[in-house]
Amino acid sequence: MSTAATAGIKIGSLLLLVTASIGMADDLNKTSAQKADTRVMPFDLYRTPATVTPAESDRALNCLALEREITEITPKTYSYKPDFYNDPYQGAAIWIGTTLFMPAYAISGYAGYLQYRENGRIISAEERIETLRHLKAQHHCFES
Repeated sequence: MSTAATAGIKIGSLLLLVTASIGMADDLNKTSAQKADTRVMPFDLYRTPATVTPAESDRALNCLALEREITEITPKTYSYKPDFYNDPYQGAAIWIGTTLFMPAYAISGYAGYLQYRENGRIISAEERIETLRHLKAQHHCFES
């Protein structure tokens, strides 16, 4: 085994050991009510749903204004980026990285970063729409 692989294994083992020790130390400081929420990792890996409280300016909107704002925000929930297998840049990055120039694989990392930013945009727009739909329900806009 090469020295780089051995060093990588040692670093990975050290990180796992540090994470486990942090988890055990946090476990000693928890009460029994807090221990009911047992998690392996000391942080949330995936996002949790946000409960957004609407502003007073949003509460003052009538049903038609709420519907217009939802209509304006809806295009922000669409994804215009192709997925991995339909993205021509991904195919070019893999082909060039395999045959000609290995650093071309960095394009795949950049595409992942762009996907992360786009997901953030989509999620914030969806949360705003859900807040406005909740206000529409409070105003009884769905009743005829």
